Amino acid sequence: MANMEERLQAVVSQAEADGEKWHTIIHGNNTTTVPTENGNVPTVAKQLKDVHDEVVNGVIDYMIECRTARDATIQTKTETQAIKDATNKIKNDVTTLKNDTESLKNQSQAIFNNISSATANAVETVQTEGSTQVTNVRTAVAEQVAEATSQANRAEQATSTKVNTDLSNITKDTIFSKMFTKYVSGKTWYRVWPDGWIEQGGEAAAGTNVTVTFPKAFKNTNYTVIATTIGTNSEIYAQCIQRTSASQMIIYNRGGSSSQAKSWYACGY
Repeated sequence: MANMEERLQAVVSQAEADGEKWHTIIHGNNTTTVPTENGNVPTVAKQLKDVHDEVVNGVIDYMIECRTARDATIQTKTETQAIKDATNKIKNDVTTLKNDTESLKNQSQAIFNNISSATANAVETVQTEGSTQVTNVRTAVAEQVAEATSQANRAEQATSTKVNTDLSNITKDTIFSKMFTKYVSGKTWYRVWPDGWIEQGGEAAAGTNVTVTFPKAFKNTNYTVIATTIGTNSEIYAQCIQRTSASQMIIYNRGGSSSQAKSWYACGY
């Protein structure tokens, strides 16, 4: 067991060592750390430096954060202005679209009105033309019905007046009337056959030379004439015929009295 002197010496030694450490802690530079029983202790200068560095670094960090916030604010302002400008543009575009839509609406209404008017006019025209066409069709049908009725009547009449194959329902006069055209006026007459052959005759006045006009003219002067004086058995007369044209002749009286009338007959085409 140590004596008192040894214990005092130990305390003094410990005090000197601790005093040296305190001296270093108080007067040491700003980079020194003093080891102790409870851990390393920085010198006062180092603690001040660390505080200073923390303050400075904090201020720098704060300034950086402020600059970052400022830049973010400027960016936000810029973006906000851009959004505002875009919003204004959209607003203007919406206004333009609204005006265009209103104009298109007015144009559509005008087109609709024009189409409605044109459709109404077309319907009216079609109705009018349709009515006219119906009237025309009715008239045409009526005319066709009338024509068909007339044809039926003519067919019925033709059937009722047809000639039997044995000619049992037709007379001689009817046959002759169908075969040729005839004419009788007083003592003058003519008959024209279907092939154009003409027979005609009559009585001319008395005279030395008498002009006779045929009731039916011939085609040319190539016709045949027979003439004689109307008299008694004791009288002898000679007649000379001159064919002056297709429609006239002259009867010349030779011998006997010229006061007698002449009977003549001519035939040809």
